[in-house]
Amino acid sequence: GSNNGGFISNGFAEAFKQLSFFVFKRPLHNLNIDEVLEAAPDIIFIYQTSQEDSALIYDYALKCSPGTIFIHCSEFLNNISEKFFNLKNHYIFSADSRNKKQTYVHSVSASDYKTDFKGYKYKITFAGNPAEKDRETVLAALVKNFGRINIFCRSFDFYKSLEDIQKKKLLSDEETELYKKSYKGYVNKQQELAEIYISSKINIDINSADNISYRLLEITASGGFALASYSDKIIKQYNGGRDAETYKNTAELIDKAEFYLKHTDIADSIAARGRKNTLSSFSYCSRLDEMLRVIYGKNFNCR
Repeated sequence: GSNNGGFISNGFAEAFKQLSFFVFKRPLHNLNIDEVLEAAPDIIFIYQTSQEDSALIYDYALKCSPGTIFIHCSEFLNNISEKFFNLKNHYIFSADSRNKKQTYVHSVSASDYKTDFKGYKYKITFAGNPAEKDRETVLAALVKNFGRINIFCRSFDFYKSLEDIQKKKLLSDEETELYKKSYKGYVNKQQELAEIYISSKINIDINSADNISYRLLEITASGGFALASYSDKIIKQYNGGRDAETYKNTAELIDKAEFYLKHTDIADSIAARGRKNTLSSFSYCSRLDEMLRVIYGKNFNCR
């Protein structure tokens, strides 16, 4: 899976501490119901579970005090057991458009992605799982037009994408060799990711959903320049698109990539405005405060 869940869970744990809550943090697979009951928490916060894990949490919900509040954040509603939707004291915040109640918007920690620019090392970079239909098409187009790029991901995911690209014949034999050489390994530390993002002339964010991805926040918080899949939410949040660059189709992506590779000064200006925008609008503390006000009311005051 992805490291994002761990990064985001840690970010919210720190936000709870900043809001003067005592935090008891455990990975779900290391937790048992006796620990939960002994801790007697006011709030149980969960981020992005599988259906199997969600069922386990439901068992906790039935055994915990009726006053315990459950906050469940997820990008996709299908990761949450349907049993939760009508459960008292359970609040679901999701980026999924099917969720008509509370909206979840990603957050990022400024300190985790703080880094200094030391020069460009990479031309075009993608960090994330490439083994998805839309991503394979986009990455293949980039290789076809620009040659070898830089892909950071788990080896399993990379070779799955390579297999798919070969099956679909998206690249010639020569271009496939360039795609193979694009693999740069796996990075699992936020500071290392930040250094990659800020030292890349262009960071590609390929996102099929109409939202602001966690990857986009990571890139911009690092001070890197992002070229992201078009989203109305990105345009709205990032000053009409002046603080972040987007593309609507592969042809536009190639045209804009060519432009910004030649005009890194313009890309740098956009990246600087994007970083300022992200750090002012997407902190974990402000996001958690919004959630708690939904739960406890508009007059909620942090302890």
